Amino acid sequence: MLQTVNASTLIALLETLPLDLTFMDAAGRIVWFSAHRIFNRPPDIIGRDVRECHQPSSWAAIDKMVTDFKSGRRDSEEHLVEKSDGRRIRIRYLAVRSPSGEYLGLVEMAELVTG
Repeated sequence: MLQTVNASTLIALLETLPLDLTFMDAAGRIVWFSAHRIFNRPPDIIGRDVRECHQPSSWAAIDKMVTDFKSGRRDSEEHLVEKSDGRRIRIRYLAVRSPSGEYLGLVEMAELVTG
């Protein structure tokens, strides 16, 4: 059961996954990211508003996704991106909710796609 897993074990588990994970809290602040990196993220993004980590041209899409997640209209969004170096990256955004359904934030999961 999740209640028996302490925070340090849970972080170790997340760090083991071959995913680039970033967690944004309900206030829109980056509060954690995993050591496994696909996208470069400097340590000083912790505490920043998520908009500060993206180009202004992305802000409307970010705002819509967060609004939809907060309202419960959606719980996920996915994109497939091809980078100029040929890497294909799947990016998933998932709403994180408490057992009672309260919006706690979102997790961004990026992974390299082969083939």
